[in-house]
Amino acid sequence: MRKTTLMVRMVVVGGFSVGISACSTSPPPEPPAASLPVVAAPAPVPATSSPDQDWNIFPDPTTGTIDIYHKGEFMGVIDGSEPKEQDPPIPHKPDRPPPDD
Repeated sequence: MRKTTLMVRMVVVGGFSVGISACSTSPPPEPPAASLPVVAAPAPVPATSSPDQDWNIFPDPTTGTIDIYHKGEFMGVIDGSEPKEQDPPIPHKPDRPPPDD
């Protein structure tokens, strides 16, 4: 036989034997099932409110006072002169009246 034919025969037989041995092994185990995505509940929608029902706080950076309004009515100011034991501080009437808008 020729040397080339012998080489081709060895390659074919070797490839065939590798193919058979690969088929005779058991398949790898299946990967675990993917977990289902968790859907978060939507955030609750805040109730619509009117500025007349809320507390409104307006700080004045030039004077350091904070004007407090409730239901559209001026309640007083917080200016830092409140007693330390008041927590939170209670608004009090200012030395001067609030500006009219």
